Amino acid sequence: MEYTELADYPLPDGAVSTWAPVCEPDSWSDDDRKLTHDHEAHLASALPGSWIGSVLRVPMRYDAEVLRRALRAWIARHEALRTTVSPGESGWRRHLIAADAIDVTERSHGELSGSVAHDTISEHFAGVTPDRWPHCLFATIALPEGFVLAFGADHSVMDAYSQLLFFGEIVELYERALDGVPDEELGTLDVGSHVDHSAAARSLSEVVDAEHPVVRHWAEFLKDGEFPGMEGVSSQAPAPEGVSQHSLSRWVIPSGDAESMERLCANLGTGAQSGVFAAVALAMRERTGSEQLRFVLPMHTRHDRRHAGAVGWYVGLCPVDIDLRGATDFREVVSHTRAGVSAGRGCVKTSFARVADILELDAEPRFVMSYVDVRKVPGAEHWPDWGARALRSPEASRDEAYLWVIHSDEGISVSARCGRTDSALEAVEGLIAGFEEKFTDVLGAPEALEVGA
Repeated sequence: MEYTELADYPLPDGAVSTWAPVCEPDSWSDDDRKLTHDHEAHLASALPGSWIGSVLRVPMRYDAEVLRRALRAWIARHEALRTTVSPGESGWRRHLIAADAIDVTERSHGELSGSVAHDTISEHFAGVTPDRWPHCLFATIALPEGFVLAFGADHSVMDAYSQLLFFGEIVELYERALDGVPDEELGTLDVGSHVDHSAAARSLSEVVDAEHPVVRHWAEFLKDGEFPGMEGVSSQAPAPEGVSQHSLSRWVIPSGDAESMERLCANLGTGAQSGVFAAVALAMRERTGSEQLRFVLPMHTRHDRRHAGAVGWYVGLCPVDIDLRGATDFREVVSHTRAGVSAGRGCVKTSFARVADILELDAEPRFVMSYVDVRKVPGAEHWPDWGARALRSPEASRDEAYLWVIHSDEGISVSARCGRTDSALEAVEGLIAGFEEKFTDVLGAPEALEVGA
């Protein structure tokens, strides 16, 4: 599994259609469940044309009416996709539409080349906004055998895990729709509501004050008044405005080596995530001489089992400070890494936007790393055959670096974006190469690897 821009995914020539959910204007009803602080912050800061999504090749004959039913059922199942917001006198108001009031319409664009299809679909997805429904749009390319299906959604209704759940769920829905399963049955799924989750998260965050341990932890992490940046990226001259960031993706660790690291970390009493970030910390120390690796780690908030299969934005932020001082072998590096992540884990459930309000902080993360183990996501074993890939839109160039480490059955890939400068790209590519080298070195001599004092 990789996480790239649509431009990096090879689209075939074929008959292109774009799709959009629709409803009657009087179908909406007011909903008093509150938005999270993070959702409100997103509404205030989201950049035009920003979206996340997924793409795959569905290995079944293309039938537009069957697909319409499958897409409609997917939206019906997940309440997050049937809500929107509007500004009111006292803040944002939520609105809801019933599952049976949704339909999906198709617009045909005719036979297009793969390159023109990229442009057409990208333009369609760029129409997604956080304050105007629908918050999720679709596109297809019909082929002699099967079809390409993609979607782009606003982050307020979608997270990375939702992007991954889509693959297996939509293929199953399409197959069942082909078999003639009734719409009511297709649209029924016993799953939690992200809208309920948001209301509960809002209530939890509203009791937080300046003396709360989470606020104190963030205040210490951000004592300089800003987020830490990646060495070699944020210390450089600001990236030019009006151009897209550099975007890259690399397969760095084969599946066998990834499994070996997981076994090694299990013997050290921890998981593969600790081994991955330990290797990154070692690579950064070798490149920069720094004993500290400081970044922000997005982590899921799907703690209720009923939300495990739900579509929505179930993400909080964990401040990570890995201090390698005194670590002389990989066992100690892993221990320091695990401690650096564990120390900030308690911050994840509390909205960072609420913390920022309390601290009167106007700053955004500048160095973000994610570790996503996707091997147990339903349908993951089929992703290589489906050409499944998670997508993100191009972003305007800013002084930041994002890295996504994805652990799948195929191995470990690293996707990244950073400011549009040569120095930023060199730093990110160098860190990825260094991570691969340190990861491999550790597996070569895990018991006695000397990493320096």
